Amino acid sequence: KGLITFHFFRGIAPCDRKAMPRRLRGSFPALIAMAAVAAMAAKWSTGFAGGAPGNRRVDVQQAAEEESNSNGGRRLLVLGGNGFVGREVCRLAVQRGFQVTSLSRRGENPEPGNQELDQVNWVKGNAVDAGVVSDLVGEADAVVHAIGLLFDANSGLTNLNLIVSGSGSTPDDTSTYDRITRQTAFNLINGIKGKLRMPFSPPTPMMFVSAAEAGWPDVALGEQVENVAPAWLKEYLVAKRAVEGELRSSADVIRAAIFRPSLIWSWTKFDVLPVIPVFNLLNAIGVPFVDKTVTVSTLSKAIVAALEDESVSGVQRFPEMEELEKMIG
Repeated sequence: KGLITFHFFRGIAPCDRKAMPRRLRGSFPALIAMAAVAAMAAKWSTGFAGGAPGNRRVDVQQAAEEESNSNGGRRLLVLGGNGFVGREVCRLAVQRGFQVTSLSRRGENPEPGNQELDQVNWVKGNAVDAGVVSDLVGEADAVVHAIGLLFDANSGLTNLNLIVSGSGSTPDDTSTYDRITRQTAFNLINGIKGKLRMPFSPPTPMMFVSAAEAGWPDVALGEQVENVAPAWLKEYLVAKRAVEGELRSSADVIRAAIFRPSLIWSWTKFDVLPVIPVFNLLNAIGVPFVDKTVTVSTLSKAIVAALEDESVSGVQRFPEMEELEKMIG
């Protein structure tokens, strides 16, 4: 798989309800209804198969050259590297000096002739197979989980993946949120735990693309919004949260950065462009369960920056992603 490109309703801006504009406090039921409708309308898609950083003022070109040199020989495994987000991570990681391997069901370069992507080792395989993932993890110094699924086999909406999937992937009868998200990520985690480690070696970096909605329980109105969400979205979040929980409990061997983007977009992703201003406006006026959108460039740069910076771990929401992006330039 790759990732998910169409993340509707990923809001997670913490907010004190008393601090909300009066017009929002007075329209609580309307907000709930709006949440349910928008959540059912669409999400994001990406293909198949926290600490916030401090400000760093450095010469961008010099920093890029230094990081490229320091990353030389570092081996990166990307699950779902041919997806909407995964391919951008692969492209940027190659530019930064990583030796990149991608595992996906197709095992094909999504953009033949691209200078960076032509240098990626494209491996065809199923990330649900623990043995396949374990073998590749054994040869990697860092990993990125860029696999996701918006409408699974049980959602009744699988045909919509043809529209919202960044890689054009469609699920089969076995493609559930639990298998595609939780099981593939657990295979990565277990592969890292099973690696032969040198004494006192640092934790292995693992970057996981979650969803802004995974943080709904922590924000004002979040639980109410989730209560009226469709069943498929609830199952989707169960899988995301299971991975987040396993990563938090594995801090002794894994340095995990959990990215929670809202709608992910680019100027070439025409299906999401009309709703970008809506999301950004709702976030700007203080709707607590709607996060500002992020471009695929911002997300991919944040992921690679987090790979390079050993101080980055935990949940990364849009403000942290925007700060991390500055480290890449």
